[in-house]
Amino acid sequence: MWTIDGISTVYEPGSTFKIITSAMGIEEGVVTPADPFHCTGAFRVGGVIIRCHKRTGHGSLNFSTGLQQSCNPVFMQVAARLGAERFYQYVQAFGYLRKTGIDLPSETGSIFHQLAGIHEVELATAAFGQRFNVSVMQQITAVAAVANGGTLVTPHLLSSFTNEEGATVLAYATKERGQTVSEA
Repeated sequence: MWTIDGISTVYEPGSTFKIITSAMGIEEGVVTPADPFHCTGAFRVGGVIIRCHKRTGHGSLNFSTGLQQSCNPVFMQVAARLGAERFYQYVQAFGYLRKTGIDLPSETGSIFHQLAGIHEVELATAAFGQRFNVSVMQQITAVAAVANGGTLVTPHLLSSFTNEEGATVLAYATKERGQTVSEA
């Protein structure tokens, strides 16, 4: 009765996480919108074949088109260029390793790899939002940071409370939790 699924349960963010991987790659300069890629429908990582959702492949495409087409092999390659340590640092900066601090009860945290446990396959699958779990609120907060010029903020259900006369009784100030990426 006192739980809200969006903050009390976790899920695999899947392709919605590609927004975050894109921000990481562009911020670090390991990818530009025009960088070329090629998708055959699968990509071999650490001896494991990981498939794209388009089994026949996307063929030749640039990063922008790879994002538009949600091409998993493109994101696996971007994550490989970043490396596990930088990828993990961004996961932390985007708030995935702690609760959001929303003003509601029963908030849960994520289930994410320890840095030492991120090898080639884990890095590749994490790049497109699989094999880890976050709350919906964590994902919304991270994506909002990209839209907020890179600033991660504590989410609130309401901006303020007013009394019957319309006077503000309680107002929530925006609490910045850090800069995830630059505004550029």
